[in-house]
Formats: sequence, structure tokens, C-alpha cells
Amino acid sequence: MSSTADDTQGQPSTDGSETGNLFPPVHAGERLRDARMAQKMTLDDIASRTRIPVRHLEAIEAGEFASLPGRTYAIGFGRAYARAVELPEEEIAQSIREALGGSSAAPTRDATQFDLDEPSKVPSARIAWMAAAVGAVILISGFGIWRTYFFPGANVEELAQAADAESSAAPVARPAAARQPADTASAVDPKAEVVFTATEDNIWIKFYDGEGKQLMQKQMTLGEQYAVPGDAVEPQVWTGRPDAFEITVGGRTVAPLGTSEVAVKDVPVTATALMARPAGPAQEPSDAQPGADQTG
Repeated sequence: MSSTADDTQGQPSTDGSETGNLFPPVHAGERLRDARMAQKMTLDDIASRTRIPVRHLEAIEAGEFASLPGRTYAIGFGRAYARAVELPEEEIAQSIREALGGSSAAPTRDATQFDLDEPSKVPSARIAWMAAAVGAVILISGFGIWRTYFFPGANVEELAQAADAESSAAPVARPAAARQPADTASAVDPKAEVVFTATEDNIWIKFYDGEGKQLMQKQMTLGEQYAVPGDAVEPQVWTGRPDAFEITVGGRTVAPLGTSEVAVKDVPVTATALMARPAGPAQEPSDAQPGADQTG
């Protein structure tokens, strides 16, 4: 009797319908199982194609959809299984929804980059962790660049004093230069080389022209030198340690920009401006002659 029943069950036709089957499958799992067997595939074959564990495939074929990890996984696994055995994905998915107590009407779906009904399309935890690590590296690097640019070698207190320095140090220097005799300014070679030499280690300094274009910015080491470009237009300097640099104009030492750890900014560093600066109290008498001939 059972042999006769088995003989009456035909193979699937090319259009996906069952022919000669007096007892059609009652749920999606049986449809999937029959399609698999008709193609002479094992559960291991389906697991290899879909990456779905065999235990979940067995549950699907048995119609035990509620035993799967969740509704989304049940529908997604059903879709993947249907695709592997060439059955209509949406029909299988709808059948599983109905078995789980969902609506019989096909739900409206918004187009998204990832189909949540298909777990294999969702990024793995490893990819998510790698993306988080890359994001952390970018944030740390960005913070380092931001801190270096806005908070250079000068400490926070020095930068806080920068505003006061603009109204105290710089304005004092410029009127003093104006009080020099006329022959002093004329005796200075405007093309004389201006060189800054760090007298301490790891001292931040920035050079820029009259339009704000940066010429150089770095932490200078002890003994390191920087020559201001001769073609720079109205070169200026900004540093939190004006007392940590020795300045020469055409090989002659001139007065420092400051004698204490107070930030100075927008101070002209042309040969003419530096030679016109008054000598500090600690300057030797020979250095207090800004009008000496530099043409030689």
C-alpha cells in the first residue's frame, strides 16, 4: 500500500509544480525537503550552499520554525533554503510567516542596503569590530593633529597669555624701532640672513608671512637652526619661549624677542626690524649697537 503511494508521488515539473502527488506538502518545510530530495541533495549539501547549520535545516524541514533563533532568522533561513533548491523565495517566506502567526498578506518592504530577513547579508561581528577599531584609530589620530595645531609646544598658560602679549610685547617693540636714528635703519642690509638657534630642547616656534601663510612650524631641538627665507614677505614669528632662541642677522647677534616665558606673536623678523629692536637689560654693550654697518 505504501509502495503504491510512493510510486504515485511524481518529480517536480520544470515550472515548479508537483505532478502525480496526491498529498501535497502541508508546510514550507516539506516543500523544501521534497525539492531537495528531488535534486538528490543531502542536508550537508544545503548547509554548504547556504551556510545554515544542519540542525536548523532539520528544524525547517520538520516545520519547527519556532525553535529557530528568531522570526527574522526563520524567514531568512527559509529564503536561503528556497534559493538553493530553486523554489519561489517569497512563497516560502510567506508560508513561514503564516506558520509563525504573521499576516497572510505580503508585507510592504522599504529598500535598504541590507535585507534583515537574510542574516548572511548582515555584516559579521568580526567586520563590525574591525570597523570600530579603524574608527578609533582615526579619532585618536585626528585628536593628535588637532592638539598639535591648536596647542603646540607652549603650555596652556602661555597660550592664555598670548592675547596680553599682543598688546604688551609687540606694541612695545615697534615704537622702539621707530625711535632709532634715521641713519641706523639705513645702515641695515634688508637682505641680511636672519637665523634662529634654539638654546633649549623641544621648543615650539612658528614662522609665517604677512598674509598668514605658514613658513615653518615645529618643536626645535637644542642647537637646531632655522634661516628665515630671504624672499618671504613681512615674515613674522609666534612662540611661547622667546627667551629660548638666539637670533643673528648677517652673523651678528641681536637682542632676543623676550627674556621670560611669555608668548609673543606677530613679531616681525626681517633683518631691519630685528636690528632696530632695543637691546635687553642682559645684552652686552657691543650688542646694543643696532646701527652697525651690515653691508660688509
